[in-house]
Amino acid sequence: MIAECPYCQHKFSAGHQEKIKSAVLQLKQGKNLKFTCPDCQMPIELGADDLQRGAGAENFGAVPQAPSLSWLRTGTIADKESLDDFSLVMILIPNAHPARNTVATVFEGLGYKSVFPDSAADAIQRMRFAEFAAVVLHESYEGSLESSRFHKHMCELPMSTRRSIYYVLLGQEVQTLYNLEALVKSVNLVVNDKELPDLPVILKKSFREYDELFSPFLAALRKAGKK
Repeated sequence: MIAECPYCQHKFSAGHQEKIKSAVLQLKQGKNLKFTCPDCQMPIELGADDLQRGAGAENFGAVPQAPSLSWLRTGTIADKESLDDFSLVMILIPNAHPARNTVATVFEGLGYKSVFPDSAADAIQRMRFAEFAAVVLHESYEGSLESSRFHKHMCELPMSTRRSIYYVLLGQEVQTLYNLEALVKSVNLVVNDKELPDLPVILKKSFREYDELFSPFLAALRKAGKK
């Protein structure tokens, strides 16, 4: 049974877990139980199959699975909608790819100014002379992520520079909002092409988590004169 919130890792009490289990067991065929986390207020949806698979404490030590995205079209995200004090986003998506205009429109709606480099070399050069709050790279921009000169450059940036850039990876193979995959690929957020219509709410959720995690640390660095 689910033992914690998949978004904020709030631990559910034993009593809460039993109530959830009881409610799921009473569901009619094909129906799901929808409830919100009492801590972060994110929507959670469970079905009978989730009881059979199990979740939470009993799977401790197993590789975390990609999160359910069933909340994307029914949930809402409040609070932070963009990163504070930042304005430039560099977008590296092939010209003919439909995601290019979609991504630019979403970021511009959040108050960013989009920059489209002519090539990976141009992108690297631009980063030497301008501060970018965010970078969006499609895995196909240079053929593949493994052969991407730009991605290699991002991974080799000194942490003092890298930590201030919100790095988003798009592609057909990545699993949206899967933090373990983002960590392995050295990015802040992964988004599958098929979830691009939901990019505004995906960014709001991810920005909020980024802000909650890093804002105190960045504020301490600024106070110490290190940023």
